[in-house]
Amino acid sequence: MSTYKLIYFDVRAKAELARLMFAYQGQAYEDSRFAMEEWPALKPKMPFGQVPVLEVDGRMFSESVAITNYLARKFGLYGSTEFETVEVDQVVGITQDMWKVIVDWVHENEESRKADLQKENEEKNFTKHLANLEKILKNNGTGFYVGNQLSYADLAAFDAMDIQVPDAVVDQFPLVKANRERVRTTDKLKDYIASRKEATL
Repeated sequence: MSTYKLIYFDVRAKAELARLMFAYQGQAYEDSRFAMEEWPALKPKMPFGQVPVLEVDGRMFSESVAITNYLARKFGLYGSTEFETVEVDQVVGITQDMWKVIVDWVHENEESRKADLQKENEEKNFTKHLANLEKILKNNGTGFYVGNQLSYADLAAFDAMDIQVPDAVVDQFPLVKANRERVRTTDKLKDYIASRKEATL
């Protein structure tokens, strides 16, 4: 049986989707978190000088999407056919586009520009991406993005909406809202989600 160690700052951000996967799978792992001031000493020890890093039986792997792709395959969350795998990748691609504008907002230090980015995200970017997710859910007709059970796609969508997308935006898309609530309340995830720290990137 493999042993896992996930290394990241003590925030959600790029490591949280992997944590959700571990929680859903019921897979034990070491959630190795560190404070920002510890990073300079740890950075040279990481494969590419960045985190998150996943250790599997002592082997270290970097890049957050590579990590979650690996876990999705390992845990059977990547669809059951080659077409379902592509459908999962479509949803994950949408969530990566969402994360890009979120990160742009986070890294903006000028307050008026930050406010403009937030407004643009809420009125344009998030609504565009959630409209695409709504369309996928409508076409699939099961309440899940792919197939008839929870997959990597549902977890990725939940994670992308979890911190910075306001409820008022999500409320415009009833199928997306219902899927998000389904993920939040599934038996395998609700305890983990309820016990997390307050939302931070």
